[in-house]
Amino acid sequence: MKWFAFEVTDKCNLECEYCYNVWYENKSLPQKPLTLENIIRVIKNISSDLATTGITLTGGEPLLRSDLPEIVSICVRHKLKVAIATNGFLLTQPLIEELIAKGVEHFDIGFSTPTPEAKSAIARAARSGKTVTASVCISRTNYKNMKSIIRIASAMGANAVGLNRFIPTGRGYLNKKELSLNQDELLKVLCEVNSTAKTAGIYCFTGIPIEPCIREGYDFSVIHFSTCQCGTTKWVIDPYGNLRTCEQNRGKLGNLLDDSFNDIIKAKFKEIEQFRNWKPSDSCITCSIQETCFGGCRFA
Repeated sequence: MKWFAFEVTDKCNLECEYCYNVWYENKSLPQKPLTLENIIRVIKNISSDLATTGITLTGGEPLLRSDLPEIVSICVRHKLKVAIATNGFLLTQPLIEELIAKGVEHFDIGFSTPTPEAKSAIARAARSGKTVTASVCISRTNYKNMKSIIRIASAMGANAVGLNRFIPTGRGYLNKKELSLNQDELLKVLCEVNSTAKTAGIYCFTGIPIEPCIREGYDFSVIHFSTCQCGTTKWVIDPYGNLRTCEQNRGKLGNLLDDSFNDIIKAKFKEIEQFRNWKPSDSCITCSIQETCFGGCRFA
């Protein structure tokens, strides 16, 4: 199984200080986001892999594309399950209905700050009957409000809260001193999330890995902790068609306008292996759980 995060635009209607997309730093370069015709070529080149399961259309802000419903239809025709990742500000009821009619199965809505617009977007998407994740970037600007964020997400009807610790890449790199949490602060907020989620009855998971050795000795019975799947089952396509192992990685493996996913993977096998075999410290090499931990986020 493989899942792609496809950044179908480099434009956004918000300027989030924690934005982690590495292409943000190169927006002055003469690059143009993909046309619909080119998006079709990219989708064909990933759907040729029989193990491909689905795609999350993201950005930037994907709802800025007027042809987004058509892109969803194209994905579905190529037997891909489709999710939409959005900040929710443009997610009107008619648009939700149109996207669902075209084949969208899941909504991932940014909820780092529970604005009225984000709350309304979650409530509307939840009423549609499709699953909804409230996606939160935990940083110094909101970590003291996580109890409230979890409760509100649950009250608005979200099925889950995705917890993403702040990673200093993209625009976030420029604000890393103001936004980064230390390990003690991160563990404290996770304890608060765990107890609050248990009371609120909502599922929580980490989208960006937090290594077992960091949380050793703590009881996080409600939070599901993920491992890094980038470069194995998860891949990213940037707004220009470049295949990357993840959103934070500057490295481009190849361009899906020119080559199929399988051909790129074969050509860049050693580079991908090097990325996957990375270890944050020497102690990881002899660690008994390295085969299940995978070393956590490469850019944390």
